[in-house]
Amino acid sequence: MSLRERANIGFDRRIDIEWLDAAAGRVAAGYGPTEIREFLWGMLNGVVGGDTVHSARGKTLTVLMRIWVTVPPAAEPLRDAAIKRISSASPGERLAIHWAMSVACYPFFAELAAQTGKLLALNGQASLSQVVRRMTETWGDRSTLPRAIQRILRSMVQWGALSEGIEKGIFMPPEQRVMVSDGLAELMVRAILVSHGRGLALTQATSHSALFPFDVKLNAYGARNSDHLSVARQGDRSEFVELTAPFAKSMRSVTG
Repeated sequence: MSLRERANIGFDRRIDIEWLDAAAGRVAAGYGPTEIREFLWGMLNGVVGGDTVHSARGKTLTVLMRIWVTVPPAAEPLRDAAIKRISSASPGERLAIHWAMSVACYPFFAELAAQTGKLLALNGQASLSQVVRRMTETWGDRSTLPRAIQRILRSMVQWGALSEGIEKGIFMPPEQRVMVSDGLAELMVRAILVSHGRGLALTQATSHSALFPFDVKLNAYGARNSDHLSVARQGDRSEFVELTAPFAKSMRSVTG
């Protein structure tokens, strides 16, 4: 059984983008984890049912905290960079920032986004049944899997990253991809590298299927100017990108 088959799904709630904005806003304002948890718990009262940590509200809070507050160690440098950009970001840029954090913090979200992106590129649409079938191959035949997938896809619709097709269970790509460049593009590439736990060809990272709602513009020159990325020329003259030593060490300590 692979590492991913043993991993917890974790992200198994529908998450509205306004909730992510609220969590990121509190982090940006300098509030501590306890204060943020209390604020988000109150915000979700009457919106998501339950009064315990194991209720729907408790599980929703856990997802929000994992993405922006109690992030994995490998994603902490990414979160710190993301939080500097969130306050001045446009709606499309905020979507990209939340997406990057979700990819970096939740392997399940990253792979679901990648499989959805592959289906959209292949067929122009993605069905719930196709996505479930592909995810089952790597995450195992779990009773909780279809519901978690459906909730994440619904979240993506609410965020504007997907649209619903005419037929039930069919999802379509966004009408227009969000173009990201410069520092925000670097952020998204870093998220992909954290998720993969290793370096990738630069073109593979920028065009990764997990980033399907975005047009990521980062060339080798821009990557070399980053303090967080290291770029090397491969034998086929393509560019290979990985996290610089301090961040790669942190990533390896988590991915094992």
